[in-house]
Amino acid sequence: MLTEAPGVPAEQGRKTATRVLVEHHEVVRGLIRRLRETPRSQLGRRRALTGELFDELWMHERIEEAIFYPALRDVTPALAAAWSEHRQLTDQLAALVRADPRTERFDRELDALRDVLESHAHLHEERQMFPEIERFADEELLVELGDRLQARLGRLRSSRRTRAVLRLQRALLRRTAR
Repeated sequence: MLTEAPGVPAEQGRKTATRVLVEHHEVVRGLIRRLRETPRSQLGRRRALTGELFDELWMHERIEEAIFYPALRDVTPALAAAWSEHRQLTDQLAALVRADPRTERFDRELDALRDVLESHAHLHEERQMFPEIERFADEELLVELGDRLQARLGRLRSSRRTRAVLRLQRALLRRTAR
């Protein structure tokens, strides 16, 4: 529930769906940047950041696919391509998790993930699809979807069950690398 400051309408604190997604893209970009800046010798830090990156990308795909894409499927045909780009991101993320964080292969997989993410998030969504959606979709709908995206992301982040499932998925991916 949004709280109101005296004399300030609650709507001012609300964000459109496209704003919520762009901000979450920045979270993911920041994790990639931090991971790239972490030396190979800091194995524990690299593993922790990889886990965080895995979780955030997984959650991002879920909120887009469960809420955003279905609600706006009639606004733009670009959503079909976005679904397939998620498969590329998932595959590249799995390759990253399977790689040993102390190796050059890990760095190559991370660079490849960054490239796939930038193609999907920046070139496709932020520069093409989101402006089209903002032109043709109802502002009220975009704000309501923004509320739903934020709420779902919050629930996923705080869910013990989700965290356990994601830890298990990462462990299984690492195990298949052996």
